[in-house]
Amino acid sequence: MSTGLGKTAGAAIATGAICWIIPALLVGVVPPDAGMIVMMLHLYGIAPCTAAALGVLAATSPQTLFWIPAALGVAFALLFPLAMDGAQDIAFYGIAYAAIGYIAMGARTCVCRLFRDGRGRVD
Repeated sequence: MSTGLGKTAGAAIATGAICWIIPALLVGVVPPDAGMIVMMLHLYGIAPCTAAALGVLAATSPQTLFWIPAALGVAFALLFPLAMDGAQDIAFYGIAYAAIGYIAMGARTCVCRLFRDGRGRVD
């Protein structure tokens, strides 16, 4: 039971960091010249990779952790505009991140079924 709680806490921390802490730090720390490049890296690189990682984490226990990719999408839609003034249109990226998480969850489940024997071979 404590393993599931640890995974849930880790997922909540990662979601909060991706959706609010990192964008808030980027706005305050990165100079305006590099701000657009860094924000594009965050939106198109870091956040999708995190969504895929959370989807794979959720696939390890789909009965209890199925909500994690959806939580990332909802949190991104709600928290990102708070960190970035005037970024309401980017909040819709949360839908894509939730989809990426669920696709990663399905891919891990399919791969585990294919390689179920533990030796990496399909019988």
